[in-house]
Amino acid sequence: MLPLASALLYAAAALCLKTALGRGFSSWSVLFFSNMVLGLFFLPLLFFGTDGWQAAAAPWALLAGFLFFVGQIGTFRSLQSGDVSIATPALAAKVVFVALLSLFVPGSRPDPDLWLAVVLTMAGMILLQGGPDRPASRPLPTLAWALLAAFSFAAADIVVQTGAPAAGFTLFMPVMFGTVAVLALPLLWPHVLRSPRPRDPGARRWMTAGVVLLGLQAVGMGTAIGLFGDATGANVVYGSRGLWSLLFLALAARMLGLEDSVSDRRTLARRFLGAIFILGAVMLVLF
Repeated sequence: MLPLASALLYAAAALCLKTALGRGFSSWSVLFFSNMVLGLFFLPLLFFGTDGWQAAAAPWALLAGFLFFVGQIGTFRSLQSGDVSIATPALAAKVVFVALLSLFVPGSRPDPDLWLAVVLTMAGMILLQGGPDRPASRPLPTLAWALLAAFSFAAADIVVQTGAPAAGFTLFMPVMFGTVAVLALPLLWPHVLRSPRPRDPGARRWMTAGVVLLGLQAVGMGTAIGLFGDATGANVVYGSRGLWSLLFLALAARMLGLEDSVSDRRTLARRFLGAIFILGAVMLVLF
């Protein structure tokens, strides 16, 4: 149930951060402060379970943190360089990459139901993100950055699945997300300094709520994969975040003055079908 809770938290975080962006925060600021919060949220784990630590396996945590950071940069650049209708379906390939990479993990062989769930999730996420056709400005760079992000996030999950039990969960996760925070300081902070400051006093509250919720969902997913070791199943259930994000946005659009992209029956039907696919995938994994 942790991946499902993380998916819901992610959807709420996305809504808060979308509002913060609309009120003046830059994307660089969202990325930087999210990374810092991730590092802080996992830091207290260093005070627990030290008896099970294996420092020799800690470099795997550094690799996972680097891969996670590359995934974030790839996501940001893909959305920045082209149309979201290309970037988001390509980012959805993460669940496929996780399933493929899991084949190289000793003793990990997804059963046929899980493979079907992966296919349904991929199809559902593409349908959910579909909307009115818009010309893409730079399709090839957008696709390349998005696929790099999807692969990097997937590889990070597989490293967590195998490395966290070897190093000790309470050592692995703080080192991993500490690496993410450390990389953010020299690489993202200069962009934050050059970004305009939001004038809306409510923007900081939305930003704070968004990054805190984002940190909580990362704790849930990290725990699900690091302790229970099923990266593929966790990502299938976590893939429902696209569905919850759309539902939350639809409910809050009028209240918060956000733009709702669902404006025609064709789009509604497409997203409804995508929701059915994703819910079917979640049911296959959970039951």
